[in-house]
Amino acid sequence: MTTPLLTVEDLRVTFNIRREGDMPWTKPRALRAVGGVSFELMQGETLGIVGESGCGKSTLARALIQMVPATGRAIWNGKTDLLSLSRHEMLKYRADIQMVFQDPLASLNPRMTVGQIIAEPLTTHHPNLKATQVKDKVKAIMDRVGLLPNQINRYPHEFSGGQCQRIGIARALIVEPKLLICDEPVSALDVSIQAQVINLLVELQRDLGLAMIFIAHDLSVVKHISDRVMVLYLGRTMEVATSHDLYADPQHPYTQALLSAVPIPDPVAERAKVMIPLDGDLPSPLAPPSGCVFRTRCQRAQSRCSEKVPELSRQNHAVACHFPGPISMPRSIIEPA
Repeated sequence: MTTPLLTVEDLRVTFNIRREGDMPWTKPRALRAVGGVSFELMQGETLGIVGESGCGKSTLARALIQMVPATGRAIWNGKTDLLSLSRHEMLKYRADIQMVFQDPLASLNPRMTVGQIIAEPLTTHHPNLKATQVKDKVKAIMDRVGLLPNQINRYPHEFSGGQCQRIGIARALIVEPKLLICDEPVSALDVSIQAQVINLLVELQRDLGLAMIFIAHDLSVVKHISDRVMVLYLGRTMEVATSHDLYADPQHPYTQALLSAVPIPDPVAERAKVMIPLDGDLPSPLAPPSGCVFRTRCQRAQSRCSEKVPELSRQNHAVACHFPGPISMPRSIIEPA
């Protein structure tokens, strides 16, 4: 049996929040950003993570590389728990796990040239390389991501948003990582540029054998790039399945609502599809609902949903719902009166 590249078990991220005006002795409030997420990621696989803003996607990604404190386990290559490492010990694994951030320009140092930005991880993790070797590698990776080598001495403000994201991808890939975490890498880009960056990531993953965690709001993008998809809501996993199964037969009402909002380019199919509106706003993670966190916005919610947290089923198509089923399932079938 193949060992997963990354095994995450019961990962939790909690922030202690103080309100303005609180006294020093006032107990801080617990904001549970991620509430016990578990998954496996195989070498060369892409796991898409979707959900509304505030559901914990970016926090989960940052927790995996210790940018925010977390509890639980993140077993790397079946051996090392990344969450148990000190900052110094974690440096050994930084080259294997790289990240591409949402805002391409904000993630680049404006005082450094493109060559210096891309070379920085290489000089950090491989300090014995000669300057000529570093420069050669920088030019090679720039060419690989669609940047001209003669742009090596330019600054980030001289590039477009799509080009800045290519710089960020080049910086992440120059140390030849095994896992690339993409935190909404195309959300700040125009649609045409989004397609270029997505196609670039797909091509690089295929050629380099990368594993990838891809976070996005656009479910059509996630479908195109992901092998499996995990749906998060208020820091908890609602559904996990292969990309084909999740889009063809979503079982969780939250997943169904998200997919019903995706526009279809065929006018006939668009008019015929079943719309599932989400009532109300996302609850505050400072005071999540009891039982199932989605019950306050769910059309299938029953008394059981407020009393017990649904467990994620241990199946290839896993669902955390007391009453899973297809979109057309009548309420009377879900739970007879």
